Amino acid sequence: MSELIKMFNWKAIAEIVILWMVIYRIFLFLKGTKAVYLLRGTIVLVISLVVFQLLGFPVLSRILTYLFAAFLLFVVIIFQPELREGLIRLGRRHIFHIEPQVEQVEQILREIISSVGVLSRKRIGALIAIKKEMGLKKYIESGVVLNADITSELIQNIFYPSAPLHDGGIIIEGTRVVAAACLFPLSDDSGIERTLGMRHRAAVGLSEASDALVIVISEETGIISLAIEGQLTRRLTPNELFTILKGQLAKIAD
Repeated sequence: MSELIKMFNWKAIAEIVILWMVIYRIFLFLKGTKAVYLLRGTIVLVISLVVFQLLGFPVLSRILTYLFAAFLLFVVIIFQPELREGLIRLGRRHIFHIEPQVEQVEQILREIISSVGVLSRKRIGALIAIKKEMGLKKYIESGVVLNADITSELIQNIFYPSAPLHDGGIIIEGTRVVAAACLFPLSDDSGIERTLGMRHRAAVGLSEASDALVIVISEETGIISLAIEGQLTRRLTPNELFTILKGQLAKIAD
């Protein structure tokens, strides 16, 4: 019995739990960046190395050890910008950031939909990108960083025609409006209606370059559209937009 207790030493169990919690948080921290694929590749290499050593394959273990060392050097060189950004975020302690709860997501969407409804009725053009998993760092850097709470009034004020930040798009990440007046890439898709302007091409372009959900409101007609994965869905009602966005954002937690 004493041997069994030693086998299941509480310290060892605690270490395993803490280790897996840290690994899980690191995975969430890197989720949405190219570095997450790096993490997956590293895990595959480590597991393969352990398996070969347990099976007694010295040649394969040696080759994989050299390959792993070369892989780490390759990672430092190729992913230097991502690693630098990760260290900056780690220094800000965002690695233990808690994802918004379902109630928070719905409240955020209500604020967004409320602003979209007002802007549509007033025929004020708008471009709103909602980050999912892929990082939007370079687009954030093209605009003005706000890092403000999401409210309907804030979004309306940003896109008011005489406001200094009304040109370009805003980027929403989690529970914050992280930046405004951001420049999005223009789509060169020939299938986009010729009557649609630069704002719609920017919405489609960003949805092609990332997994962001991009809302666009026509300044001429007030029509609400949504770009997802390069596809533009037009003439949406606020309720329809809410349903689509809620369904899309729910997939992240699955």
